[in-house]
Amino acid sequence: MASTPYQTIFSPVQWARLQIQFQQAVKSPFYRRHVGLKQTQKLKSVAEFFRLPITTKADLVNNNLDFLAVDAACICEWVTTSGTTGKPVRIALSKRDIQRLAENEAAALRLAGMRAGDGLIIAVGMDRLFVAGLAYWLGAQKLGAVCLRSGPALVDLSSISITPLGPSGRWFIIGVPSLLGAGFRLADGLPPHIGGVIGIGESLCDADLNPNTICRILQDSTHAPVLSTYASTETCSTFAQGPQCRANHLNPRMAIIEILNDRSHPVAPGTPGRVVITPLGQHAMPLLRFDTGDIATLYTDRCPCGRRTPRLGPILGRAAQLLKIQGVSVFATAIIDLVRKVYPGMDTAILADRDSLGGDRITIYVVCPAHRRDMLKKRFDRAAQSQLKWLPPVQYCQAQAITEIRALRPSRKATIFIDARY
Repeated sequence: MASTPYQTIFSPVQWARLQIQFQQAVKSPFYRRHVGLKQTQKLKSVAEFFRLPITTKADLVNNNLDFLAVDAACICEWVTTSGTTGKPVRIALSKRDIQRLAENEAAALRLAGMRAGDGLIIAVGMDRLFVAGLAYWLGAQKLGAVCLRSGPALVDLSSISITPLGPSGRWFIIGVPSLLGAGFRLADGLPPHIGGVIGIGESLCDADLNPNTICRILQDSTHAPVLSTYASTETCSTFAQGPQCRANHLNPRMAIIEILNDRSHPVAPGTPGRVVITPLGQHAMPLLRFDTGDIATLYTDRCPCGRRTPRLGPILGRAAQLLKIQGVSVFATAIIDLVRKVYPGMDTAILADRDSLGGDRITIYVVCPAHRRDMLKKRFDRAAQSQLKWLPPVQYCQAQAITEIRALRPSRKATIFIDARY
């Protein structure tokens, strides 16, 4: 085997599934034409796998249909990424991929504590080619849970208490943490027995795996476990968390994970780097060594829950969103968490652009009541100086200004960080 810190994740079952994934990938024109693999080629060793070139988001955008490894007649669903850091990517799903998606999410929900007969409030959209809402619905159905597809609005939560459930009577809620926090404040009541809140798309802990601001808000609102999950549209492979877990567990049947540095070399466990995923079992558009663009840390020690599978820490940022300001390198996520901590519940936007010399520049816009501005600005400056080592400018504004800033980089996701540098 290759000399790499990821040797331990290759179980016999995982190696067998990787072989199948490789055989499916070489059916696609991209891996034959652009990577030079042959359709009759077989993966001989782990070392050979780690010598395969990295597949990037740009590859998927620029050669999209060349990734198809099946006839068009096999495609039953098209989904796209949100395009947060660039042009949305189209992903084709076959019937096998839909079945895999259900199995993947059922395992993740089971780890979170859900059982047949529990209820799942899906506070995620299922429209606009968005795969997440579909995935959670499929997983809940396979698990035998009762679904309520509320969407992000979380309307009429109090009436859910009269909905018949299994003996447990438990409801789980899944959605974007910041939107859930806002929805809980506006709701006329919450279900009486919440088994857990599952956050997607945003981190729920800091780099030391301690609960962050939005996590504590959700805990205070529901008095229930607040759990994280991580996945990408391109790989449809979920890293999930249970109530006793620290960080998100890899499902070895669904993916192989690597954490790489800027030279595409593996870093030691516990060191942040680029998240590279090889999904296992993908059929229509199989990927090999796909660079998600996210930065995170892999943990390989035994989890407090007792599992030994590798765990992925919070997304510290995206490689494309690393900022260099006043000599300090910082990811947008650090600024976002600080803003939420000082200005909880207030509409905010963080605009990244360039100054007159071409350097990175940040401006924070906040819709804040006039009588609280001076006090909160002093609090923000103290916290920023301590945590960021520099003071981002804060501008208080009306809600319309936030809308106009978000319009600079339209996205189907409600976003705080708007990157207008490119």
